[in-house]
Amino acid sequence: MTELNLTAEERDAFHQDITLNRALDYFFVFDNVPLQFIYRDKLNAGELTDLEQRNKVITETLWLETYHQYLVCNVPFMFTYRGGVLQMPLQIHVTGAGRFTPPAKEERPFLATAEEVRASFDTWMADKGWQLADELRGKPAVASWQTLVRVPDRTSRIVSIMPVGNQVIMELIKTWTVEGKLTETAWVVVLMYDVDGSIIQDRSYIDMANWPSGPRFQAARARSPQPDVPTPGIMDGFYDYQRSHATAVEQTDLETRNLAIVEGAWVDALHNGPTMEVFHADRFRLQLPQQACSCDLATAMDLDAMAKEAAPDRTVRLGMTYAKGNQVVAEGVFAWTKDGVANESAFISFLLLDEDGLIIRERIYPTMDNLPGGDKLAARLGLGEV
Repeated sequence: MTELNLTAEERDAFHQDITLNRALDYFFVFDNVPLQFIYRDKLNAGELTDLEQRNKVITETLWLETYHQYLVCNVPFMFTYRGGVLQMPLQIHVTGAGRFTPPAKEERPFLATAEEVRASFDTWMADKGWQLADELRGKPAVASWQTLVRVPDRTSRIVSIMPVGNQVIMELIKTWTVEGKLTETAWVVVLMYDVDGSIIQDRSYIDMANWPSGPRFQAARARSPQPDVPTPGIMDGFYDYQRSHATAVEQTDLETRNLAIVEGAWVDALHNGPTMEVFHADRFRLQLPQQACSCDLATAMDLDAMAKEAAPDRTVRLGMTYAKGNQVVAEGVFAWTKDGVANESAFISFLLLDEDGLIIRERIYPTMDNLPGGDKLAARLGLGEV
């Protein structure tokens, strides 16, 4: 193992105990493969099947464009989305399962390439889409179109993407301005595609406290206040639906090894505390992009101890795992009781492993305001109130 030998300048730039308030790109570039300039490795994106390559291209082009130039009156979603397939796991304690409705089973033609999917979309827009847009433009804007006309400079860009079977897991940065001040946030989307390239699941990990439509969401909550809803079982329902529609995936030896580590030793560490048999002592960074911060292993150990103190019965349950190259993505829930009431909080983690199988980076998207001891965790990281 290479000896960690940092200059004072390098340590200040790349190896602080806690890194705060940097541009979000930092966490996806320099802090992505910790100390790469010393260890000489990088993220391995893995090999893609034809289906995975199709879905990657669709996501990077057509799906992203429906959020930008094609969004007029939400019309493109009528083609790309099979109804109300949006899941919002970070809001389950507020909205429950939301409006998620599994789409009806249909026999649809298999479109083998992204070009075929795009041609089908272009034909649909020419035959129906643009006419629908013209008709709807005379009505008050709603949903995503309402957000865009109120925040016309909001844009999204993909900063990491992992196609696995008929699913695509990606991280994005969204930017917009508030009273002339540039604002940004990170978010995650887990898409599932049908044979024709339509979307039958969109699980979006969004921080509504820092989101273009967040004020509208909070205003609606204020007008019709509702008590927090019971959370147990909601995510399990989402995962069951996903597993029933996911295609089989062949894994390399490296991916099989990494999945075994994450599903075994990493989960054990979440229950029993992080150890240097699981995490690289020098390289490891715990990243929280939605809070624009990261920390080293010692700080991560402090956070884990504080969470356990706040909820001694806290457990972790995995829902879905995905592996490509040297990266594993894990979705799951933290479960605990408070005043005799069962609680659950969803999260997704992007884990990067080195050649020895040690975890060198975990990028996690949790619900800070629905975590045991969340206020103390935020204070330890130097964040504001959650």
